Amino acid sequence: MSLDSLSRGEEVKDTMSGNSGSCKRISRDSKTYSFSPYHSPIARIDPGETLVIETHDARSGTVTKETDLLDKPHPDGLNPVSGPIYVNGAVAGDVLRVEIQSIQLEKRGFTAVKTGVGLLASRARAFATRRIRIDQNTVFFNQTISFPTRPMIGTIGVAPAAGEIPSLYPGPHGGNMDNNYVSGGSKVHLPVFVPGALLSLGDVHACMGDGEASMIGLDIAAEITLRIDLMKNEHASRPWIETADGDWVTTGDGVDIGVALRTACDEMVNLLMRRLQLSFEDAYMLASIRADLGICQACDPGNFPATVRMCYRRAS
Repeated sequence: MSLDSLSRGEEVKDTMSGNSGSCKRISRDSKTYSFSPYHSPIARIDPGETLVIETHDARSGTVTKETDLLDKPHPDGLNPVSGPIYVNGAVAGDVLRVEIQSIQLEKRGFTAVKTGVGLLASRARAFATRRIRIDQNTVFFNQTISFPTRPMIGTIGVAPAAGEIPSLYPGPHGGNMDNNYVSGGSKVHLPVFVPGALLSLGDVHACMGDGEASMIGLDIAAEITLRIDLMKNEHASRPWIETADGDWVTTGDGVDIGVALRTACDEMVNLLMRRLQLSFEDAYMLASIRADLGICQACDPGNFPATVRMCYRRAS
């Protein structure tokens, strides 16, 4: 059975985990280009269910050869996300906990240069596309350069309380965070703003350097296995992540990177206060000596929202 032959939300045997039960599979053809409470859900699930979600690459599978330059806007949009998925029982004020059990990559992805784009926009004077082979968890950049994959989900989020946010942008709802900690084994905690939460995700990268200097990672189609739980007694105003090692990661974003950094730090101090029952002063001191601030994406500072993170190392 091919991936694309599956109907939207159809239940199939869970061959990926070896279980004899079944889980819903969401086709990559069930996609949208924004987060909005007005999108109709393409599937409904109960908390605790496991899903297999297929995702397109950031150009919806239209880059198939190296002559496919990114010199024209995609006719439908950028960063397609699969969804939205309605979680039964979710209401505003709840938190979704999305456990990323696995990310299975397709055999080829692409990266590119666009003229006048990225940190070195002034030097990017020609369009270029490179199709890149993935084999045995290895990226073959060219005949002499290869390195391990580092799969991550670039865009994951829920519907905002009102309006429509293009999937290219980050925010308190999640969205295009380009955070390398959104990877296999991590649990992403997302605040719920509307009934059902309306979860969508996509924009998988086989590998992306922190900063995403050219504005394009190694974009690739993928299959993601998720378990989605509903947390009724947890507070979150923005996404935060618990890694496979148990570390805590908060997020921030903003056109002004200073705002983004302060947001991630503020969220971390608040998280430490809640989770460790600390005063503000103790949490602030602990963050200063134990938590690391880092850049996720800063490809066009001052013009496009930068995304940042702060990681509190809990493991020894």
